[in-house]
Amino acid sequence: MKWLVFSYSLPTNLTAASRVRIWRKLRKSGAVSPKLGVHILPYNDACVETVRWLTAEVERESGEAIVMQVNRFENLSDDKVIDIFRNERMADYQQIEAFIAELEKLIEAHRLEQNEDPNKVVSIKRDISKIKKNIDEVSRLDFFQIYDKHSLLKRLQHLQKTLMTGNLILLISLSLGAFNATCLREMMDEIQQEEQMDVFQNNDMKHKRSQLNRLTYS
Repeated sequence: MKWLVFSYSLPTNLTAASRVRIWRKLRKSGAVSPKLGVHILPYNDACVETVRWLTAEVERESGEAIVMQVNRFENLSDDKVIDIFRNERMADYQQIEAFIAELEKLIEAHRLEQNEDPNKVVSIKRDISKIKKNIDEVSRLDFFQIYDKHSLLKRLQHLQKTLMTGNLILLISLSLGAFNATCLREMMDEIQQEEQMDVFQNNDMKHKRSQLNRLTYS
């Protein structure tokens, strides 16, 4: 199997902020570091482009970068390298699972308590949107497909459906004084997005959208 090996050094007088910025970009590339100062990516077109971009970033800061293509490592089998990638991504997915589990508990408590704070609903939906973006970012770096992201997305869709098909319209009506126009607009935008994705294409959703329209423009 082919691998990309990336190593770099930065000037000693470079600011800590610049060092951290490059380190974060390296982390976002999905590279793993089995040895200090050595970073590995699988060899493919996307990763080659990533390494070129990282090299340019290092050189922009007057640093030096070395990029190598190797077919194997003397003291590290391909399986062990792949395991390092898998462990990194699995840790990311487990963090996402834990966050989703917390949201599930929060939404269930919200439902049982019949909480009449629609702003909390909006806050939860924002968290769901953030998690979706996080899933996309992690899956992009899941080079060896260790996890099916669709199972996580289905859980998020279920959470969205729970929020939208409960007593949300009633809550909005009861809490209209605390539910400002901005929140109503956000709810409208989210419903429109879901309709475009064919997630909630049914008469019930259209009915809710009509009710929100009347509340928003009244």
